[in-house]
Amino acid sequence: MHELAVAQSIVEKVEETAAGRKVRRVTVEIGERSCVSGEALSFSFGLVAEGTAVQGAVLDIVAVAGDALNLKNMEVEEAA
Repeated sequence: MHELAVAQSIVEKVEETAAGRKVRRVTVEIGERSCVSGEALSFSFGLVAEGTAVQGAVLDIVAVAGDALNLKNMEVEEAA
């Protein structure tokens, strides 16, 4: 299940970009020919996000044409 490795990469990049802020939402685009299962990615994302600033974030998956796999957007809490 390579979705676990994909989820790990997404969480690492999002956590790095969030710079310590709590992440609320992450949006990814998955191409229909990417060989990535949205369901498996969503499950894996929840597992690897545990204990990180991404824990509890909503993962929005947008189906697109082609073989793309893109981290499109993320929402974070404002710094206090």
